[in-house]
Amino acid sequence: MLTEDAKNSKLFSDVDELVKALALRTVEAVDSVHQGTHHMRVVVYKEDGEVNTDDLAAVYNIIYPRYSVIFGDRDLELEVSSPGLQRTLKDVIEFSIFKGKLVRVYSTSLSSYIVGKIESADDSSVTLSDCQIENSGEKRDSMTLEYSDAAKAKLEYRWEA
Repeated sequence: MLTEDAKNSKLFSDVDELVKALALRTVEAVDSVHQGTHHMRVVVYKEDGEVNTDDLAAVYNIIYPRYSVIFGDRDLELEVSSPGLQRTLKDVIEFSIFKGKLVRVYSTSLSSYIVGKIESADDSSVTLSDCQIENSGEKRDSMTLEYSDAAKAKLEYRWEA
């Protein structure tokens, strides 16, 4: 089930402000403490191209010093990565981040996967264009799905044209 945790997360919003200065978007920012070590994972996305190692290094170099001071009493392990080609979407905010990308969403009301390009997303729904409902083979120009109807979703990548 997709969550709505990102919009209420102080860590997500703080990291996103830092990352926006590098012309990147934060997809995920989570942290946890395990055996005295603070683990932090940040996933970033570039709207106008692919995330490269220089981008990841720049994000690391901005976030690590700041959060090593904030979490001063613990060791910090920071992982910075790109979303990958077939990322499983975890939060509804990711639909707006990946606008224009091909996505595969499981609709509970249709009991089928729907593949389409993200046209727009708001607080309650996502609109897909050039859609195909996999079970029936039905094609639609546009379709709006409520987030409550979307059981799971992931980025879709066409390996062959």
